[in-house]
Amino acid sequence: MAIKKQSDRREFGRRTVFKPAALVLADGRRIAGFVVDLSDGGARIKLSKPALIEPEFELEIPGDDFIVRCKIVHVDDISVGVKYIKPPRRISWLKR
Repeated sequence: MAIKKQSDRREFGRRTVFKPAALVLADGRRIAGFVVDLSDGGARIKLSKPALIEPEFELEIPGDDFIVRCKIVHVDDISVGVKYIKPPRRISWLKR
């Protein structure tokens, strides 16, 4: 009996990673998390309380000098899936 695999609807291929990250909310609060999947169009981020995150935020990955505006597309008990809604930038470009 063949096992049916659920179709992957992602537009971009993803890579498994484990990178410390920060979610920067509109009011300036920073929430620590870890990026566990990364692609050219989005990411999956492990958080302690994903249900408390705003629908849009900035995702910072300091180790990669990376910041991008994101929108939540999926939430479960331990993570959020996000789609990039603006092109990524370098954090170092923003600091003056």
